[in-house]
Amino acid sequence: MNSEERLARATEWFVRVRADDAQDADRASLKQWLEEHPDNAKAYREASAAWDVVGEYASAPELMVGRRDALEDARRAGQKRESLWSRWRPGYGVAASIVGALLVSFLLWQGSVRSGDVYETGVGDRRMLTLSDGSTVNLDARSRLRVSFRNDVRHIDLEAGQASFEVAKDPARPFRVRAGEHTVIALGTEFNVEIVRETLLVTLLEGRVAVVDDTATTSAAAQPAELLIAGQQLVATRRERPRVRNDIDLGRATAWQDGKLFFNDEPLATAAERMNRYGHLQILVDPAVEHIGISGVFKAGDTSAFMDAVTTYFPVRAERIGASQVRLVPRQ
Repeated sequence: MNSEERLARATEWFVRVRADDAQDADRASLKQWLEEHPDNAKAYREASAAWDVVGEYASAPELMVGRRDALEDARRAGQKRESLWSRWRPGYGVAASIVGALLVSFLLWQGSVRSGDVYETGVGDRRMLTLSDGSTVNLDARSRLRVSFRNDVRHIDLEAGQASFEVAKDPARPFRVRAGEHTVIALGTEFNVEIVRETLLVTLLEGRVAVVDDTATTSAAAQPAELLIAGQQLVATRRERPRVRNDIDLGRATAWQDGKLFFNDEPLATAAERMNRYGHLQILVDPAVEHIGISGVFKAGDTSAFMDAVTTYFPVRAERIGASQVRLVPRQ
């Protein structure tokens, strides 16, 4: 019996012994089941603890879906077969199925939040996410983030790539996004976070955010958090102190959501890394040419057009490496 099956069985017992018509024989059978395996008792404790707080989260989107699915499953079960609970108590099976399935939905939802939901996209694959608090995330291609929500904080780790966040207001639970060595703290706002090579870019579209250098918070020379207002962008690298830019074109900064990439004197190495999120032909850049500045607008995924432009207008040539890679090197 796997953990989900054991949890489902525990919720069945939980509902059964709390029914108005529960009998001593039911409680004796539960005791026997609990003693069969140590994990049975653990699952039953989880079910008992969850029951006390399930009402607090009843409006969470995942639980609303779980309640809807539980009702539908119970309806089908009543039409097609006699449930196990129905054999125990006539007329009891459907109601118990609904309660039990809803409790299982909560336990699985709660467990996934505690352990951290991970969302990852592949090459050329963007994804829109709606989080349990109503916030939305637009996750760029070749990106990865981990969601860890608790009662006192909403925490996200952006581990790679880029994401745009539209945060639902909840003053009691700060919304934090950790990326690299920095944490973005927001309450009811919209912003974009990108990790490209060794650089972190935080672009504020609406509201206010604070960006904290996590490595400096325990240092005697710790710097105060950088406060951003709409239209500003923080640029942070490991080698330099963060700087704030005020000349940001927000339309261009978020154009990736519409499948376009704008480069304005962008180092070739970072421009190539951004293009690599969308094309299966991956671009490698020789260190000798990685700092060449690239400007222009390109369609995400159109690697050929990017390569043609770079090799036409700059002293760069392309060397094919197998079927999936190409290297940009100095032109001889």
